[in-house]
Amino acid sequence: DPASKQYAEWTRKSCAKDNIKYELYETKKENIINRIDKVNTDRTIHGIIIYYPVFNDERDNTLRNLIMPEKDVEGLCEKYSFNLYNNIRYTDEYKKHKCILPCTPLAVLKIIEYYNIYNTLLPIGSKLSKKTITIINRSKILGQPLARMLVNDGALVYSIDKESIYQISKNNTIKINLSTEKACLLSDVVILGVPCKEYKLPSSSIKSNTLVINVSSFENIDTNELKHIQGVDFVSRIGKLTILMLERNLLRLYENYNIRS
Repeated sequence: DPASKQYAEWTRKSCAKDNIKYELYETKKENIINRIDKVNTDRTIHGIIIYYPVFNDERDNTLRNLIMPEKDVEGLCEKYSFNLYNNIRYTDEYKKHKCILPCTPLAVLKIIEYYNIYNTLLPIGSKLSKKTITIINRSKILGQPLARMLVNDGALVYSIDKESIYQISKNNTIKINLSTEKACLLSDVVILGVPCKEYKLPSSSIKSNTLVINVSSFENIDTNELKHIQGVDFVSRIGKLTILMLERNLLRLYENYNIRS
């Protein structure tokens, strides 16, 4: 689709600038498993990313798990997902090799860190204590892993999709009867990830001094109205930062699995 092609072009240009060899393979759906098997066994390739959706159903999850953990720059395979949801931060018992985290959620975390939402004086796992964050998206690519990453750092998260709202903390996950507007008004950070041109979160849902991050390729809120709310910081796009996280993960994979001490 056009968004994937644009993302691929951004990736190609960014990798070229940083002297990373990038190749775009195009294949038919019925041949994609063979293509994955081929690049998995190619020792000259150190990272693999698939532009989703391919089948737009559960088969996409199967494709994620076909990628070797040693080459999974998106961090979406079963091994990294298990570690994420169990708050395991390293791949080895000596804690020398950090796990790979999903690129887009990781980009969101870096933005939150940049805006000083993290309390750097607190220990690892507690740096977002007493912070409340709303995510309007519960996809397996963005909303679900992002919620777990934020919770692992101590945040209280409201996870929202069109059918329900869940409150997620380190101790439990519960379905709650709360409006989207109320959840956002309780939040220090609001993350918008609705892949729909028509969706707009009412600006009345944003309180003063809130960080609003628009992850969707569409603007999910009226930016002109946001300008009239005191102290609001708005990030409109994260695509290029996501590519930087992709490169970061690639370097980490290379260090973890190709450089021997």
